[in-house]
Amino acid sequence: MKLHTPRKATLALALSLISSTGFGAEYLNLSTALEQAIQNDPQWAATRHGYQANKEAIHFASAGLKPAAKITGSIARNASDLDPSSATDDNYNSSSIGASISQPLLRLENWHTYQKGKASDKQFDATFNAERQAFYLRVVKAYLDVLRAEENQQFRGAEKSAIKRQLEQTEQRFNVGLIANTDVQEAKAAFDISSVQHIIAEQDLALTLQNLETLTGSAMESVAPLKPNAPVALPHPTDVKQWTESALSTNPELIAANHAKDAALAEYKSKRSVHLPTLDLVAIYNDNHTAQNLSSDRESSSISINLEIPLYTGGTTSAARRQAKQLQFQAEDNYNLKKREIIRNTSNLYRVVNTDVSRVLAQKQSIRSAQAALEATEAGYDAGTRTIVDVLSAQQALYGAKRDYANARYDYVFDLLQLKQTAGTLGVEDITEINSWLAMK
Repeated sequence: MKLHTPRKATLALALSLISSTGFGAEYLNLSTALEQAIQNDPQWAATRHGYQANKEAIHFASAGLKPAAKITGSIARNASDLDPSSATDDNYNSSSIGASISQPLLRLENWHTYQKGKASDKQFDATFNAERQAFYLRVVKAYLDVLRAEENQQFRGAEKSAIKRQLEQTEQRFNVGLIANTDVQEAKAAFDISSVQHIIAEQDLALTLQNLETLTGSAMESVAPLKPNAPVALPHPTDVKQWTESALSTNPELIAANHAKDAALAEYKSKRSVHLPTLDLVAIYNDNHTAQNLSSDRESSSISINLEIPLYTGGTTSAARRQAKQLQFQAEDNYNLKKREIIRNTSNLYRVVNTDVSRVLAQKQSIRSAQAALEATEAGYDAGTRTIVDVLSAQQALYGAKRDYANARYDYVFDLLQLKQTAGTLGVEDITEINSWLAMK
């Protein structure tokens, strides 16, 4: 599996940043946010370091197939009292140095452990790929959350201003005796409510900016918004079966589950092989020196093939084998579950994106309808056939339609990237494409 390294991702983002934003841009755009998050997000840094640590596991797994060598040495002062009546000092010095090397010849347990290590290494690669795509989507979500909060704050502010103007007009009409005080109180209540909603919207914006700052490590006041003409199109390819086939072949979580299944099978074979005999080639060299009256040296060396046949270990070998078998079944079940989840999620997200496209078009039309309804209601109010409550409700419906339209566009962007993530194809190039949909200053 080919993985994009953070360095490559950073380079791609830097190139897109130069081409799309230029220098001196006033807004933080999506590509910049992702580049800063790659460099500064502690959660992503922990993921990278954990991945690098896991990649060392393959060396542990292969160690059981390689030779082991060591050198030993000792120096001792020995005391003895063989003849208490003798004036001779029976104390003496001794020293020894030795070396040994062993090479496994037949250890099936170690061989299957190595096979498990290779499968686990591929699992780590796939898992890291899945975590990287999840990280991309986490940055996009934080960015879109800011856009949602900004638009909501702007709509709440515009709604508050419109209601304030309506309140002022209502008070003027009341002062000249054209309307009752009830209309003034209704307008005041609506203005108070809109003021509270505007405060809440400002607080939500501050929170989302803080969340994005946590990811990027840099403070900001605003982000680049979506262009009014940002594309909203059906996902390509337009056949859900193609999306499902892509997910089953490239989804990194499913790939990781498949390698986990292979690793569990190798682990079972390893535990089963503990019952079998082992053969090792062992070479030993020793040089012993003793100084007692007369110095004496003794060298020895040997080369041997050691056979070991395990007989009984209190039942632990059989228990470990049975446990590994059940864990193998568990890994297979997890793989089948993940496969079904991916088929379901791919199909559901494909339908969601198609629904998002229809929602955006419908919400855009609803703004026109709400605007026309407001104008008609205001005219009816001027003519005396509609009440101030009707006008305020029409105004709220208009700004609600605008908020729903903005949210529908953000839902489309996020769901489209979620679909690509489920299919296993989400990459920096997709973030760069979304970045080109943003309005830069």
